[in-house]
Amino acid sequence: MYHGIGKFLNKKRIALVLAALCMGGEVKADMFTLHLQQGSINETRGFDSVIDLFDRYEDGSLDAIISGYNDTQASFGEIDFRGIPMTLSFDNNAILTFNVPDADIHNLTFDGGSQEESFKLLKNWLKDNKDGLMKKILKAGVEKTPYDMVAGNPNSLMATMTDNSFQRAGGGVLGSFVSYISPNASRHSFDFDGDTKKATVYSLPLAKTFQFGDSGYALLFDMPLTYADMDGSISYAAQLGLGLKIPLVDNDRVKWNLIPAGRIGAIGSADMLSGGILYNGTLTSDLQIPVGTFTYGLTNMAGYIRDYSLKIDDYEVEYDLQNGVFKNGVSIRWDFTDKWALNASYAYTFYTGSELFIDDYHDTGIALVRKFEPGSFFSGIALVGNYAFGSNDYKAYRLGLNLLF
Repeated sequence: MYHGIGKFLNKKRIALVLAALCMGGEVKADMFTLHLQQGSINETRGFDSVIDLFDRYEDGSLDAIISGYNDTQASFGEIDFRGIPMTLSFDNNAILTFNVPDADIHNLTFDGGSQEESFKLLKNWLKDNKDGLMKKILKAGVEKTPYDMVAGNPNSLMATMTDNSFQRAGGGVLGSFVSYISPNASRHSFDFDGDTKKATVYSLPLAKTFQFGDSGYALLFDMPLTYADMDGSISYAAQLGLGLKIPLVDNDRVKWNLIPAGRIGAIGSADMLSGGILYNGTLTSDLQIPVGTFTYGLTNMAGYIRDYSLKIDDYEVEYDLQNGVFKNGVSIRWDFTDKWALNASYAYTFYTGSELFIDDYHDTGIALVRKFEPGSFFSGIALVGNYAFGSNDYKAYRLGLNLLF
């Protein structure tokens, strides 16, 4: 469960995303590269800031990037756009040819009479999302790389929304409908094209449970906030989740709850040229069976998640994601004294629908819980550790401190 924090793409950032895509983009040091050939020029460059690069690209002139570039001569550019290969080339007549094979974009040509004007035609084509051009590029990143922060990998907004919904519905290592503040940090790694990419995530999940007297019904509210750094590229995300705990059975032998819930999340990364809004709906069954000092849990969740189309400054940002999600888990809690408990959990997540780079993964967790005396400001404290793994040699480690109340 790797929760999410908030900032969202403002108008300027959306413009940066599209302008950078048009020009070969912002070439982040590890995420983006530009290889340019023209005459004796044969150079590869990486860039630290999308904003700095965009400022130099405003007039569409490549001589702001490579010294000695001549905008009246043919050139060939190869772009690694967060793992998606692109080519952007000019012939001697300043006709621009644009290719993104992974997005099924082949030999799109733009003739504006000069390299600058040809580039502007491509930018407008992306701006208007003609032939679904922008959507194709965004979806290619989700399907074919682990880098997109909206979806496609267990570190993305889609995955953290799924994990947060599951945890709030009783699943995971805490295994209860508690209120908490849970600062935590996690480390994620992926293998892609022979390289290992790493992400460090810092989260501050906030959750509050509002009980309806002794009825067993409760309103579940949470707002996870996250800051993530993937090889130096920064993203911010925020979520808001609401659920209703409905008791079906509540006695000394069985506690069975049904939890319908909804969630919305937003994420933005000017560095990684990624951002969007997702919303989901889930229905979770949580079964807890106490046996002596042990409590055994079974949690099953099914849901649906999709993105929301944004139109900002006349730019359409849409992934067209529509996914079913299923997360099933088991847990065990051992109350080995009246003040101490040890919890362990396992869960398996898989997605259907729109293709994702990693569409299933496993996560395990363990927590040492110290319960406080009644009347204390906090009801307890839990030291939590998680390990997750999946295809493409995905691994993640998380350590958190949960303050329960």
